[in-house]
Amino acid sequence: MIYDVSIEVLDLFCVFDLKGKRSHIASVLASIPINLPESSNTATTSGDMVLCWVGPTQWILRASQAAEQKLMLEFQLNCSERNTSVVDISDMLQFFSVQGRDVDEVLAICCPLDFHLEAFRDDTATFTEFLGTKALLLRVADAYQLAVERSYADFINDNLHRILGTPLPVDHAGRAPYELGG
Repeated sequence: MIYDVSIEVLDLFCVFDLKGKRSHIASVLASIPINLPESSNTATTSGDMVLCWVGPTQWILRASQAAEQKLMLEFQLNCSERNTSVVDISDMLQFFSVQGRDVDEVLAICCPLDFHLEAFRDDTATFTEFLGTKALLLRVADAYQLAVERSYADFINDNLHRILGTPLPVDHAGRAPYELGG
């Protein structure tokens, strides 16, 4: 079957894993212009920042790479709480965007979640299994975005293209991103 879906490997982001009670995280983020999500497994967005509440005491903050140094400084100033952890995980994750008319059907092949809009709303963000790999999955407007450990990025990209029956994008030398040779 041919699916009307596009896959995009997104540019790198700065990403922080924050752990702590909601009140502690609110203090750490006090000077950053983003609201905390109201319920677990949801996200809030402010400009280019997305804050996901993915566990009882776990939060993922994603922003542009340009914001990384400023955010690190803010965290150093505001993270005096002993029960709060802020770790830069920017180098660990690769984000993808998957969208199109048949995106729910393709994601159903890859992931055990229910993607109907009533179950997976626009502000949903959660960790799940995606093609057998741990992934952060969120809905952003009309697209889904997923993040996997960077070491699995080629595997995810290749399998998504196989499901769609489309060739992998190639570089200027005509190679897929992970092909060897010169």
